[in-house]
Amino acid sequence: MATQVKFYYRNTHKTHLIETVITSIVDAVSTLIELPNSLEICLYDLPNEVYGGVDKNIYYRIGINSTLQANEIPTILVHELIHVNQRHTKLLEIKQGVYYWRGIPYYNKPPDQIDYDEYKNCPWEIDVDNRVNKLLTEALELANKKHLAKLDNKSG
Repeated sequence: MATQVKFYYRNTHKTHLIETVITSIVDAVSTLIELPNSLEICLYDLPNEVYGGVDKNIYYRIGINSTLQANEIPTILVHELIHVNQRHTKLLEIKQGVYYWRGIPYYNKPPDQIDYDEYKNCPWEIDVDNRVNKLLTEALELANKKHLAKLDNKSG
């Protein structure tokens, strides 16, 4: 079953194109890795150089920077969907502010209080880096095939 997506907006306008891109990528990724039955995608202004993130309290809520163009979203979204997968499958857990990777306590401070280089070396970020390119390629291929199939059905 495909993951259902609910959109939320803050200080930005709803756009059909952005929702279509996000929904297509989520549909494709949900056939490749385990995701929850539903996701919340929040589009809002994020601080400079922050493109997206998973809510630390609600693991199925992803924030996406509303300043991103449609063609920039797939890479950011797939990165964040891998984090959702990590949390959904309990590879990554956050309990009382402590980050656990595979059950081992790792950090007791939030990622925004860790310098960038240190954060990129966290095991959950290394896991994402190892998986993101292959998953992005597969998801884009699936989304493209599905889109082309819809076009064929409309013309036939």
